[in-house]
Amino acid sequence: MNNTKQMKKFLALAIVLSVVLPIGANNARAAGASLYLSPTSGSFVVGDVFTVSVYLNTNGQSVNAVEANLSFPANKLQVVSPTSGKSFVQVWVTQPTYSNSNGTLRFAGTVPTPGINTSAGLVSTVTFRVMDTGTAVVKFNDDSRVLLNDGRGTDVLGQTTDGIYYLVLPPPAGPIVTSPTNPDQEKWYSEKTVVLRWAASSDVQGFSYIMNDSPVDVIDDISEGTQTDVSYKNLSDGIHYFHIKAMRNGDWGGTTNYAVRIDATPPAAFSVNISPSDQTTNHDPIINFVTTDAESGIDHYELKYISLDPPAAQAGQDNKPFFIEATSPYSRNLDLGSYDVVVRAYDAAGNFYQATQRLEIINPLFQVIADRGLRIGGAYTVPWPYVGITAILIISLLAYVMIMLWKLHLNVERHLERGAEYHPEIAGKLAELKEKQKTLGAILLLLWLSGGMFMFHHSASAAMVAERQSLLPSPPIINLAPSSISNSEVLYLGGWANVPNANVIIYIEQIETGNTFSGAATTGADGSWFYSFPQLLDPGHYAAWAELKSADQLSAPSGRVTVTVAPTALQIGNSRLSYEELYLILFVAFLVIVFILIVLIAYRAYRLRLKKKKLAEAIRGAEESIRRGFSVLRRDIELGLAAIQNLKEKGPLQEDERKREEKLLQDLREVNEYIGRDIWKVEEAEKKL
Repeated sequence: MNNTKQMKKFLALAIVLSVVLPIGANNARAAGASLYLSPTSGSFVVGDVFTVSVYLNTNGQSVNAVEANLSFPANKLQVVSPTSGKSFVQVWVTQPTYSNSNGTLRFAGTVPTPGINTSAGLVSTVTFRVMDTGTAVVKFNDDSRVLLNDGRGTDVLGQTTDGIYYLVLPPPAGPIVTSPTNPDQEKWYSEKTVVLRWAASSDVQGFSYIMNDSPVDVIDDISEGTQTDVSYKNLSDGIHYFHIKAMRNGDWGGTTNYAVRIDATPPAAFSVNISPSDQTTNHDPIINFVTTDAESGIDHYELKYISLDPPAAQAGQDNKPFFIEATSPYSRNLDLGSYDVVVRAYDAAGNFYQATQRLEIINPLFQVIADRGLRIGGAYTVPWPYVGITAILIISLLAYVMIMLWKLHLNVERHLERGAEYHPEIAGKLAELKEKQKTLGAILLLLWLSGGMFMFHHSASAAMVAERQSLLPSPPIINLAPSSISNSEVLYLGGWANVPNANVIIYIEQIETGNTFSGAATTGADGSWFYSFPQLLDPGHYAAWAELKSADQLSAPSGRVTVTVAPTALQIGNSRLSYEELYLILFVAFLVIVFILIVLIAYRAYRLRLKKKKLAEAIRGAEESIRRGFSVLRRDIELGLAAIQNLKEKGPLQEDERKREEKLLQDLREVNEYIGRDIWKVEEAEKKL
């Protein structure tokens, strides 16, 4: 709120001071004004102070107000005094202000009309104290301004020049310190163990030293002895400072400060993003990657495309650079196929984090994508589970309609007994399923037996490996391997060894069967190696390891990595049926099944209509016969009842006559009830049709 009021006051004062200047005097100005620092660079010692001046060059124009807002690294520099000095500013809107916690500086002032026209006008000076080593940039912020004396306060600031300052430790005043582990004080190292050494003359009576996080420090006067080296282990990440002084003739000399930069932590985890997607028809996909590093910062990125298709993977992989340095975003023209995009982010200490992303370049007309789904319109991919569920629902619905028609057909033909009947095709499939279950049981038994043999073999091998631990070459490192591939993709392995131009023997063992394969690669000048297996692997789980052979000596085995080889789809002998081919076959089969079901439904519906017509005619004939029979029977009963009524008129009925009357009435009721129920059943059956 206060800053806003001050800014309004500043603008109002600048405009008032410029009203007497002709408005059009400087409308056609050439170049804009500039603000710059002096000195723009320099090297300064930790603990010392230095002065930086802020200058204005108006480039031949008259200006009457200036606002310079600067920022600086608060962890490396601290403002001692923002002295205005012999500034050309005559009226300060606010006194020069600063914040050592936020690393900010502000100068804002005006000059009465006619303003100032200068090539090196001093705005103000500021005194900094050096707090830590490194590079410090003092820069002008974007809200800095220079206002033209034109009555409107036109901002004519066109250029700013920042200052870059190198902050170093003071020169050694005590023993000269060296380090075999950290020889360069400006470089970052990944090892957490530091060895420091210093020279000593014959008259040195002792040394006092300490390691801490302060660039300069006052050491106590307690001698640590006359030894000339010390080592520190498990140092934390960051910049540490070693301080040492020597005592001669009972007096302590000056102090030497030695910087040790440790960064043992790799860059932050990141993912590789591919545009437009990791499955695309674009032959020039854009690879995006970015990460950060807390201590030493990101030094560079390296990238490699690894082809997973057998022809490309087996053709000259070793003739290509293992990794190339790249920046994000990165793009390269690729052929159709599958790739693993491997990106490594290195920090300044040499640590790296590796990220891998699978990329598939597909044909835009090829709608079936292995392991993923059915591509629709080249933009949307329906996963295979949904495709399968949809197909099953369609087939099930059609099959349900056909079954219902079939049941109606059978009901119309003649009283189908409800019960379970097994279709011959289903019975055949069930028999086939039982046979496969028996075969599967035998296979599982064989796998169990072979697994036990593998464990015995592995135990014996472990004992042999333990006897070879005294061999000199260090085991190679495997740091590049896919976690899973399909049996239509090649397996690749890569890593590093500490011996250049040496042989690396790679082994891969199928865990289920114990079958072992081997290959050989040669390390490069930097110790890196890469190998892709020439043959495709059967589905299963594999363990891979490597050994280094140098000067006829064989190293111990490296750590094992596991790789899962998923089935492409079907494999019969050496023939492999790809997902694309399998899904095409299934799709054609689906269309055939749907077509057959539709034809059967139409046929059954036609036959059912004919049967229903015949049945309706039969029902109508039966109804007519029943009506005639009912009429005849009722007439006969009524005649009998009429005869009995005549007898009643002549006199009381005899016992046998009364019984006949009751019998006729009972027969009439039973006949009516029977005929009515039978007619109702016939009508209901006709309704169901």
